[in-house]
Parts: sequence; C-alpha cells; structure tokens
Amino acid sequence: MVLPNKLLPKRPPLPLIIAAAVLFTAGGALSIWVATRRGQLARTLPAGSNAIPADALVVLALSSDETEWRRLRQFGTEATQAQFDQLLVQWRDRLLANQDLNFAQDIQPWVGPEITLALLPTEAEASGLPPSIPAPELALSSNIVAVVPIADANRAQSDLGDRLGAAELAEDAPYRGITLQQIDGQGEAPLYAAVLDGSTAVLSPQLPLLKRSIDAYRGQDSLVSRPEVGRAFGQITETQPLVRFYIDVPALAQTVAEAADPPIDPIRLRAFQTQRGLVGAIAVKNRGVALQGVSWLEPGSSTFATGHRADQMPQRLPTSALVALSGGDFQQFWEDFQAGEQFSALLPVQAADLALGLQSATGLSLDENFLPWMAGEFALGVLTPPDAPDGAPDNTTGGAETLPLPNPALVLMVKASDREAATATFEQLDAVMASRYRFAVDAVDLGGVPVTRWTAPFGSLVMTYGLLEGDVAFFTVGEGIAELVAPAPGRALGVNALFQTTTGEAPRPNNGHFFVNLEALTDVENNLLLPPLPQAGLLSTEAIEAIGVTATVLSDRQVRYDITAVLKRGDRPGPLPAPDSASPAAPGPEAEAEPSPESEVAPPATGE
Repeated sequence: MVLPNKLLPKRPPLPLIIAAAVLFTAGGALSIWVATRRGQLARTLPAGSNAIPADALVVLALSSDETEWRRLRQFGTEATQAQFDQLLVQWRDRLLANQDLNFAQDIQPWVGPEITLALLPTEAEASGLPPSIPAPELALSSNIVAVVPIADANRAQSDLGDRLGAAELAEDAPYRGITLQQIDGQGEAPLYAAVLDGSTAVLSPQLPLLKRSIDAYRGQDSLVSRPEVGRAFGQITETQPLVRFYIDVPALAQTVAEAADPPIDPIRLRAFQTQRGLVGAIAVKNRGVALQGVSWLEPGSSTFATGHRADQMPQRLPTSALVALSGGDFQQFWEDFQAGEQFSALLPVQAADLALGLQSATGLSLDENFLPWMAGEFALGVLTPPDAPDGAPDNTTGGAETLPLPNPALVLMVKASDREAATATFEQLDAVMASRYRFAVDAVDLGGVPVTRWTAPFGSLVMTYGLLEGDVAFFTVGEGIAELVAPAPGRALGVNALFQTTTGEAPRPNNGHFFVNLEALTDVENNLLLPPLPQAGLLSTEAIEAIGVTATVLSDRQVRYDITAVLKRGDRPGPLPAPDSASPAAPGPEAEAEPSPESEVAPPATGE
C-alpha cells in the first residue's frame, strides 16, 4: 500500500482508493447535463487548465459525449435508475434552469469535448467564510469556477448573443483587459461570466473567483505551471474518459478536516499528507465503471518501493472468496499500518492495539515472533462458509431449535521468508493453545499437506495452520476452511469471472489487489466477520455486483490505481424529466430512438 513514511515507502492504501472511487464516480455522474459531443481525449491536461489557479483543490473535466452518459444511466435496478435520474435533474436545474439557461439550446451546439469544473479555496477576507468545503448543496454554486471550451465561436455568439447582450456589466471597467458580465437568474444569485478568447469562456458564482481565473490565464500560477500534474495525466491510458480529475490531496484533506465538526485529529491526516496529488480518469465499460488514477510524490527524501510484486496469491485463494486483500510484503504493510498511514487513517482500530491483543492472548510478540519471517507476499481472505457436513448435529437442545454458530471463514496466507522461524512460532502457539485455552491440538493430513488443527472445547471454534508448496504459511479460522485452501483450491480466485472483470485491465505484474464480491455477500448469513451491507440505494448490493482495486508502482515517485465496479444492468434509460418536473419521465418515443444496450457499449464514433 503505497504511502511513504519518514524512512521507507509502502504499498498503496487500497481501501482509501475504494472510497475515492465511489466519491468521484458519484460526483461525475451528478453532472450528466454536460452531454453531446463525441471524440477521444488525448493524454493532456483538462480543457482550460491555463485558466485554473494552481491552488485548486479539485478539478473535474466532464465529457460532453451524450452517448457515454447515457451508457452510464443504463446501469442499476429500476429503483436505483429512478434515484439516479432524480439526482441528475436536481443538479441540472440548480446549475442551468435557475439561471435561465437551457443546455440543449444555449450550450450544446457549440461546446467543446469536455467542460472543466475547479473547486477553489475560499479566502475568508473575500467571502466572510472560513476556508472550508461548503455543504453539498452549495458546492457547485459557491467555490466553483467552470471553464467552458468553445468549439464553434460563431454558433456560441448566435445562441448566446441575445442573452449576453442583455447581461449587465459586473464592473464598469474590464478586468485585465477582459469584460466581466453578470447573468441574473430567477431569484437566484447571479452568475458571472467572461470570454477569455475565441475558444474559452469562464463562469463562476463568485466574482473574486472569476478574477482569479483571469489572473491564471494572464500568466499567474495556473494548473499548467505544475509539471507534475501534466506528467501524471500523461500516464493515464484511458482514451474514452467520462470524467477526468485532479486532486490536491493534502490541501483537500486539510480543508475537510478544518470544516469537520468536531475537527479531525491531525494524526488521521497522515495518509493524505504524504502524497502530493492524484489524477485520474473514470470511464464507462461494458459491465460497469472503471477508474484509473496516478498519484505522485514531490521531490524529497521519500520514495516508493519498486519491488514486492504480488502475483501468486489470487491463485492460492479459492474462487469463493467474498473479500480478498493481497500485497507484496507483509512486513512493509504492517509498518505502514503501525505508522498510521493506511487503514488507521480511516478506521478506529489501531495497529498498537492489535499487537498488544495478540501478545496478551498468546504471550508472543508480533515484532519478535511473527514479522521477522513474514517478509513476503501475503493475502487475507474472507470466504463463503461451507455447508454443514452430512451427519452434523442438528443444533437442537431439548426439542428447541438453536441458531447455528457463526463461521468466521477467514484465511491468512504469507510466503515465509524464513521457514524454520515460522515453524518455531507455530510450535510455540501449539503449547499456548493447549495449556492456556485447553484446545485440542491434532495433526491431520489434507491431500498430502501436514496441517495442525486447534479445536476449542465443545467444538465451538476450529483453527488450523500449515505450510503449502513454496513455503506459503496459512492460518484459517472456521470449520471446514482449511479444506478450501489445502493442498490447493479446486478453483482459484484468479479464474473467478468477477475478479477477472474487476482486475483484468490492471497492469501485470502489480503490487496487490483488493476485491469484494458484493453479489455473493448478499447470500451469506453465517459469517461472523461480515458487517450488515446496505441493501438499497445507489451505493448498495442492489446496484453493485463487485469492486476490484489494483495498485501498481510505476516508479519510485508514481503509483497507479485501477478500480473497477461491476454494476447491474437495468432497463434502457428514457429521457430525463423536464425542468421542474417532480418525478422521472416514463420512456417515450425519445427512448425508443435511443441505441440498444448492445450498441451503446461500442465506443462512439469521433467527430460530429
């Protein structure tokens, strides 16, 4: 998980990237109103980057390709499609209809291939507000600058000429040679606009932010003046993006922390302050949505490790894995966790507490007895609990039915860098389990693999360990779990169709995966380690089948993330409701004219 600390770089924070993927997939989708033109974007900075101040917290470049947005709307169930469309309508009306603008009539005929939105920090002296992220309902009407490329200047003048001709001047004199205009909405705050040249227009709800955009265009620091951003965009290989984005990670994290109530502990921000920035692209695929991102470090002493490839473990875990996490070096993974630069930035659990709990329970030290032989590839998996074997107790007592004991169905695998040390540690654990906890310790054979099994009194818990081919040590918790991994899984996770779909486009080799099979999770009722999952809504098992994340170190200063969400396909989307409509419109003649799902998955043709 690639997050550097003071001494040594690590692997990327996979769960953090999962959260980022959801955030930006949803954020891009809420801007579906920018729809029309086709064409592939080159690996360049977002349109209008020379008019975006260099201190922008977030930059979103939204495709104006109508076909791609319609492809996104076809995913989901009937309920989630309706929810999604209503969100799109609300934001479309807020951004356009309230300003007396109609996208199809006023903007669509002349706009370029993408529209860029930049979230800028608000200066307290300029607005009277603290430098914070505004509430969602204010985010796109307060701190935003929109850069709109003009593909057809004559058509833009024709479609907006009357509107801009009637607009008031925001100030009597031009600002740095550029006229500022004020467009008044229907009882809403005005929108300020400026045409920078024949190919670029800028809009913002705040006049000071519009001026900052003009300053950047006139030569002050802009996004173009940050070469590392351009280099990172050059690493993105996606050629048909729906959304491209840039995040100033430490600045955004600090801003969010200051706005939180109560404020976020600075220690929790370490995971976000070690990386300088993140750029990426979101694209619609045949079965869902994919995000490709690149993060980087500023010049300094910290670098990312370029080794520790992880390529064996997906073949070691069974295909029934519900959740899987793999990486190239467990020692480094734990050091990051201990330094507070990964999961501890997002979760309440602390590495020190886990290490102390292990020592209290077993008398063995994680640092002295475990980590020295765990400098190899690893995997952690939560599996589908196997069915109870034939002849198992019927879980009845005195004629009354009792609930079955939950099965943790957990497996941890680590390629032992020192086989003898691993064996010695397990032998010490045998003695502890037998003498302190009265577990029965038995040696069994599973397909030629010697396995040691610990069985709790009354059979309430079963744990096993052993060594597989290639010095891979494994430890399982749960009845029947060892049989799923030793001597080898009948079908490996690597051949699972959902795993292949969510990780198949990532580079090979790479530095680790995170995978969650949400479709299968909904059918599991007897696993102690699985929390309740949302069953309804856009971000639920109702709409999402699986999520896969892959991290790949590109160089000692760049890391690539590939995230794919497999979505359930719904009905063919109809037209969005008209402005001010309270409910989604039923599919009508316009819907019948739309391409079929089969044709929609094909890349749209370039050009008009």
